[in-house]
Order: sequence, then structure tokens, then C-alpha cells
Amino acid sequence: MRKSLIGALALGVALPLVAAAPAQAAPAVRFSFVQYDAKGKDTRKNVNGEYLVITNRGRKAVSLAGWTVGHTRQLKDSKYIFYFPARNFTVRPGGKVVMRMGEGRKTRTTVYQGMRRHLWPNVKGAAYLFDKANKRIDSCAWNGRKGFTKC
Repeated sequence: MRKSLIGALALGVALPLVAAAPAQAAPAVRFSFVQYDAKGKDTRKNVNGEYLVITNRGRKAVSLAGWTVGHTRQLKDSKYIFYFPARNFTVRPGGKVVMRMGEGRKTRTTVYQGMRRHLWPNVKGAAYLFDKANKRIDSCAWNGRKGFTKC
């Protein structure tokens, strides 16, 4: 009787410890590519040469309405915040969305930020993706002179 009680107590203690540490799943929507340095000299004419590609690797469509991209780990600390449209902007399963920094007309897969100058650091920097509740979903960092990085 005593052995079974000790075994049951040990098992009862061990199970919650194992259950308390679930594996962290990768986000379905995340950065896949960042072109942080436009080709050629940085001028007003090639601002759209800086862009981010965000991919939905999940099985369900995800609305990006109200999502943002910032320069820092905490959105409130970002000097520049880039916005997805407030409504009707969804990335399909396996689909990609491009966020270009310059001016242009929004499509189902591309948004433009309307900037007239280059903002991403050309050598070392990072982009952070936040959902509409300002929870950080993903990040992509670079440190080099290639001008782009795969995330």
C-alpha cells in the first residue's frame, strides 16, 4: 500500500512538470526575405527597392488587418512603424505578401508605405512583425553588406 501511494505521488508530481513545458510552435506568418538595401545609390526613385516579404506557412488564411512592422523589439520603441491595411488584407495558406517602403497602389499581395526616403539600415538591422494586439510574432535580422537576407 505504501509503495503504491509513493508511486502515485511521484507520478502525480512528474506529470504536471512535463505538461508545463510544451514545445513552442513556429508562427504560421513570418518573414521570409528582406531587401534592406535597394540596388544602386539610395535615391528617391528607388525607395521601393527596399521591401519585406512575409509568408503564411500555415494551413489557414490569416488576416493581417491591423498588423505592423517595426525597427525594434518593442513596437512602442520603434521610430518608424509600418502598417498593413486596417481591413480586408489576408494572406492565403502558402501565400506571400510584399511590403514595399515607397509609393504605389495596394494590391492583394503588395502594400506600399508611402515613404520618400530609405529607412532600413544598409549594414546591420532588424525588422519585427507584430499582430493587431501588438504581440511580437516574428523578427528578421541582418548584419552584412549583401543588401538582402533570407529569414
